[in-house]
Amino acid sequence: MAVLITKIRSLSENDSIVFKNVVGAFLVKGGGLIVTLFAIPAYIRYFNNNEVLGLWFTILSLLNWVLNFDLGIGNGLRNQLTAAIALKDKEGAKRLISSAYMSVGVIIAMFCVVFPFTVSGANLNEVFSINSSIVDSNTLYLCICIVFIGLMVHFWLRLITSVLYAMQKSSLNNFLVLCTNTTILIFVLLHPSGENNENVLVMAVVHTIAVAVPLLVSSVYVFCGSLKELRPNPKYVSIEFVKKVLSLGGLFFVIQLAYMVIMGTNEYLITASTGNSDVVTYQAYYRLFSIGCTIFALALTPIWSVITKAVAERDSKWIMKTYKRFIFLGLGFTILEFIVLAFMPTLMKLWLGDQCIDDLSYSLGLLFVILGSEMIFASVLSSVSNGTGKLGVQAICFIVGAIAKVPLSLFLVECTGSWCGVVIANIICLGAYCVIQPFSIRSYITFDKGQQK
Repeated sequence: MAVLITKIRSLSENDSIVFKNVVGAFLVKGGGLIVTLFAIPAYIRYFNNNEVLGLWFTILSLLNWVLNFDLGIGNGLRNQLTAAIALKDKEGAKRLISSAYMSVGVIIAMFCVVFPFTVSGANLNEVFSINSSIVDSNTLYLCICIVFIGLMVHFWLRLITSVLYAMQKSSLNNFLVLCTNTTILIFVLLHPSGENNENVLVMAVVHTIAVAVPLLVSSVYVFCGSLKELRPNPKYVSIEFVKKVLSLGGLFFVIQLAYMVIMGTNEYLITASTGNSDVVTYQAYYRLFSIGCTIFALALTPIWSVITKAVAERDSKWIMKTYKRFIFLGLGFTILEFIVLAFMPTLMKLWLGDQCIDDLSYSLGLLFVILGSEMIFASVLSSVSNGTGKLGVQAICFIVGAIAKVPLSLFLVECTGSWCGVVIANIICLGAYCVIQPFSIRSYITFDKGQQK
């Protein structure tokens, strides 16, 4: 123990930041994994109808797209603010924060005006492939509007997560997510299930509150505490700093949007091609085989912002060393994916109990192993490229993948006669990035005396 403590104390500043945030993330996410394991069976019990549960998952996946329409302001703020704090530029940090909050506020106002009119004339039951006898059109419209309002509030309040990342407090962001998911799970476990229309509306309200409250509390705590001098203030809004955030944020926006097309359309494509009930089956497989990726993401969470800090300090040697460490760690988690596959029937039965999926397929499980492994390595590659601000290759790969995703999915669903065609399309679109990006990373990181190109 004494030797371990000595080694921890001897860590470099950047390694120490990573270590503290990783430990904090694992402590918090341990509870998060328990919440995730209980979530699916709790949802199945609460909704008591796979068509309605599939609808709920699809609504969330589609409306979460809205969170990517901040023109990358959140991620632009994260990188720029990290550099400003590393360089002790308090004036610049103050203007960055104020400009980012104002920019997002304007975007929110525009969406809030346009959205209700945009969806009011649409046949939402047809869009979501749900019969009006199961969930009526008025309920569906009201549900989507409630969730949208919640997302708009989330949209603005979640800028605090970018500030926390820049402060090298990434583990706190995991705690906020845990608070949200725990609140929703407790409600689903304790609240009695009603009829379909009531269940959908109640969940929309609960989701909105559970998302907003932790972000609001953390924002007040940070800007009334350690960053009191940097709290958002209209008089510090600067067009120059808005452009500064948007210049990098614009490319982040393109990447976010493209990645959402690749990874975030699965539920809707499955709903459109084979039905809502298959979304529940997809979610069961996906959540089981994404556990390894979720755990790995905990260790990876602080890397992006610490790499940005290392770039400001021109320490490329540390960046490459850290990159190699996480590649090897990713290999270990890939092995874990195959272990999960070997014990899949037992794990599914323990997890879902009487609600376990009939006719579990090892071949389908293998597809999720491949997808999960790609997600693991893609997260390492993206963390490095995002941290360094070298986004060109990532943008090109994701844009091409996004263009190919929908037609390729529909083609493969038709060829296979199953929703697994959507998963295969995912593997193809994400796999190309995992092959190409490593060559680019090595080209812009040099070992030459810790100097950054």
